[in-house]
Amino acid sequence: MILPRSSTFYHDAGPVHGRILVREWETGPVDRGTVLILHGLGDHSARHDWAAGQVIRAGYRAVGFDWPGNGGSDGIRGDMPLVANAGGLIDSILASRGLRPTGIFAHSTGAFLVLPWLASLAKEAPGPRWVWFSSPLLRPSHRQPALKVAIAKLLAWQFPKMTLSNGVHARDCYHTGFDPFAESTFRKAGGHHRVSLRFAVSLLAEETGLLDLASGLRTDLAFLLTQGLEDPICPPAFAESLFQRLPGGRKTFLLAAGSRHEPFREPEPEAFANAVRNWLECQGV
Repeated sequence: MILPRSSTFYHDAGPVHGRILVREWETGPVDRGTVLILHGLGDHSARHDWAAGQVIRAGYRAVGFDWPGNGGSDGIRGDMPLVANAGGLIDSILASRGLRPTGIFAHSTGAFLVLPWLASLAKEAPGPRWVWFSSPLLRPSHRQPALKVAIAKLLAWQFPKMTLSNGVHARDCYHTGFDPFAESTFRKAGGHHRVSLRFAVSLLAEETGLLDLASGLRTDLAFLLTQGLEDPICPPAFAESLFQRLPGGRKTFLLAAGSRHEPFREPEPEAFANAVRNWLECQGV
């Protein structure tokens, strides 16, 4: 798949979030609306050229941004917006461009942060028509030692911007095979494995009620949930719980066999990519 080119500019999100890098990908000949691309922790918008390419081929425009503390945006690496503040940042960026997204793509932690925002739009119209959850983070406490969690909660009050490792490595995201440079390549491409104490505690505090928010989303939304069957970060069982709670009958759960957290980076992603594109092309038809 040929990845689309993109251009970037900065949005001033004020003293709290600073400058936010916003990315707009080159569009195709058809315009079925705009898709907002949301990446996860340690990630950035350019790493999702693949998703932008899929939605552009399906006739949409793709726009995304780097969360604070990631990619080209300001902030300490891993110090993302608190869950309660993420929706306001999304609104600010969309308003600055005059955008009302037709679709949402949200990967990993991006899915965690967008769920409260989507729930806040439940009674508004027109809103997004569909949402694509990619390997959604639902249980931030998964794989985290109890002692580490306890210490993080204790220290967050005094050192909120202090960062620690989130325990994720390139090999958890996709099969790296015998590539000894996979981790260094990830870092050179702008990735990292840090999380601030205040953001970690914010995620943990909202974990329990997240699925309840999913149940309250608009019933006319269409949902695509894509998930690697061998994902150690966000296991399929958690994604299944989300899928069961999503309302309405227009929902599809796509499990990618032999894939981890990023099925699109596996050695042969063609079948997965084709299934995603078929779903995208069917929306609004």
